[in-house]
Amino acid sequence: MNPTWEKAISELKATLEERAEAISSTVQMLVERIPLEESLRPCERDLLRMHDAAVELFRMARERLSQNRFRRATDDPASRLQEVRHDLRGILNNLVGRSQLILEEPDLRPTDRAEVETICRHTKACTEALNAHREHHAEPPPDLQLHEGLLDGSVGLPEEITPGELGTSHPALPARILVADDSEASREVLGRFLSGRGHAVDYATNGNEAIIALTQGEFDLVLLDLVMPEKNGFEVLNWMRQSGQLSHTPVIIISGMDSDANAIRGIEMGAEDFLGRPIDLKLLRARVDACLERQRLREKEFAQYFTPDLARHLVRHPQELRTGRQIEVSVLFCDIVGFSRVSERLGPEATLKWLSQVLGVMSACVMDEEGVLVDYTGDQIMALWGAPKDQPDHASRACRSALAMLASLPALDAAWRSIIRDFTEVSIGISTGEAYVGNVGTERKFKYGALGNTVNLGSRVQGATKYVRAKALLTADTWQRLPAGSGIHGRRLGKTRVNNILEPVELYELAEPGQPGWDTLRERYERALACFESGGWQEAATCLTELLREHPGDGPSLILLSRAVEQMLQNDSTPKSFDPVWSLPGK
Repeated sequence: MNPTWEKAISELKATLEERAEAISSTVQMLVERIPLEESLRPCERDLLRMHDAAVELFRMARERLSQNRFRRATDDPASRLQEVRHDLRGILNNLVGRSQLILEEPDLRPTDRAEVETICRHTKACTEALNAHREHHAEPPPDLQLHEGLLDGSVGLPEEITPGELGTSHPALPARILVADDSEASREVLGRFLSGRGHAVDYATNGNEAIIALTQGEFDLVLLDLVMPEKNGFEVLNWMRQSGQLSHTPVIIISGMDSDANAIRGIEMGAEDFLGRPIDLKLLRARVDACLERQRLREKEFAQYFTPDLARHLVRHPQELRTGRQIEVSVLFCDIVGFSRVSERLGPEATLKWLSQVLGVMSACVMDEEGVLVDYTGDQIMALWGAPKDQPDHASRACRSALAMLASLPALDAAWRSIIRDFTEVSIGISTGEAYVGNVGTERKFKYGALGNTVNLGSRVQGATKYVRAKALLTADTWQRLPAGSGIHGRRLGKTRVNNILEPVELYELAEPGQPGWDTLRERYERALACFESGGWQEAATCLTELLREHPGDGPSLILLSRAVEQMLQNDSTPKSFDPVWSLPGK
């Protein structure tokens, strides 16, 4: 070993021994102040571990940096010293992390705070000594070769996992973070620091465990050590890139290896950031917050359409949006009644405020049932259930959303009646069936939605409300998918032929909860409807006349009565073939 190396190692050894001894003495003074009769607080347990770490730092500096050990080594001094420095940084990281956790204690005594700050200064001096040596001797980066199987472009999952077994879970806290580190002390410090800020923390002790965790769960962020058994950090990063995980799960590399070359390599492979040990927890917090904020901004883009949970899921599974599919869904169209009339009288500024509040309330009703807000077209909302995540009860969700919309109208009407000098009302149409669901926009402008006859029919059904004089209509396909005991009630209104839809559609009216006499109304109306459809127009008219004496404002009964009377008049003069399907006069 040349004299330059001998001098550098000797100086580094002396600095570390001196500082380690000072740290040990300072920690010992703090430990002696711990009352023996009381149970230990977390900060006091930290002090005991810091004392052990200081002793280990002194021992490692004395033994592993001895001149004789380096002279006997068969490998070159640069590689040997790099390995030692990595281990030394691990110990310093333990000291720095626990010191910073203690300094965050609100009831820390001023004298104890001063001593802990002294420890921080000593650990900082040790770090500077390690870094100064690295700068002067320009050592090569560690040779962390990728295992066979990752070099040829294959993903290289552990044997116990197959791609078909990949699962998902939903984070329960604002962020779910995976800490992949083989150091128990480092995992503990990072875990306490992150969980103390409201994050859920999972752990992996080696590269294979990290890959297993990533295949079985959804994470907002990964803190990844480089030097780990079984698979190192670069191999985990490479697997994340090849499997697609890296496109939506940011990674911050944390390592005690010399930072420059490894930071460049890691970031080129797709990592968001690189932090060298020992870690400043304040800096770590800033980097973590920055990564999570970028994730939140991506989720905010999706939150235009989806619930927060679904937005988070889709940020982590963007392929579910890129690939369209044919699937059964329920669509809902909600339109503000009399919008043009009110807006003409009200003026643009007040109209916008009214529109914004009404659509905001209607949108909340969709979100509460985990629906997708597909589009706002003027004063109309289009919503979707059944995709992108499967919802077997999509028809029930759409109907419950519609009922919530109707229930919200009295409060909105009371707030705006004196301002708009009109009623605040909506009309709703629901349709269920097969549709193509995915990006219905362009590559330049993404728009998630559905296309097909089911969607067109839903729009026409909403338009039919003004002809049948009902607030909310749904198709027979929707009605038939409502389970028994769902608490959703309605009545059959008969078959209609809507504009530009060839096949007639059976319509049902959705009953508002608590509507007095609904069961009797439904039974008598459907009896009259059956008479009408079978050609018994006189009997139907008689039933409907009696019904309207008790329910004079029932729109569907008035319409059916007028149709029955019309059929009687036409057939009295010139008998004609009868078609019970009602062709609506417009959209």
